[in-house]
Amino acid sequence: NGIVQAELRLDDGRSISADQRKKIYATIRDISNYTGHMPEELKELLKYNYMIESGEDYFSFSNCSVTVARLFINFLIEFAFYWDIPLQDVGLNRTDDISKYLWLCIKFRKCCITGWKGDLHHCTGSRIGMGSNRNKVSHSGREFICLSRQYHNELHVIGEERFFKKYKVYGIKIDNETLKELGYKIDKEVAE
Repeated sequence: NGIVQAELRLDDGRSISADQRKKIYATIRDISNYTGHMPEELKELLKYNYMIESGEDYFSFSNCSVTVARLFINFLIEFAFYWDIPLQDVGLNRTDDISKYLWLCIKFRKCCITGWKGDLHHCTGSRIGMGSNRNKVSHSGREFICLSRQYHNELHVIGEERFFKKYKVYGIKIDNETLKELGYKIDKEVAE
């Protein structure tokens, strides 16, 4: 019939959860309180921005898929990080994608527990030992987590294993591009 292109979408039947919907509306409310935009107007603006960025079709919070809801929550949290918008509840409690959230915390230097200004912690096996100059050592392939001073100190007191279990967080490896943005050396720079 002259059709040259087609698109196939698989629907696994899983719709947005009530918990995801609450997280979305709570985050939109926080952004609204910070920016002064009306929540309904802001909801549509943010949805359209997400659709432009992701290529997603228009969707409704009444029946979108679990995946679209998860990705939109990530988008909202990243938006809040980028514009330094405070959330009433820490992002750790709002995210459906902890690894993405931990990466955002590192990228924007925000504590993953509190949302406050944070320091990067080199995780076990990734630590820069005494006598090593962290400005001359490659940080490629190392695991990090961003913590406020209070929680960074607690981690050193109780140890990583107990800390990670207690707060349900973990260290993650960061891509070289983000390491460079943060001012850390990467493999090819150390050799130069």
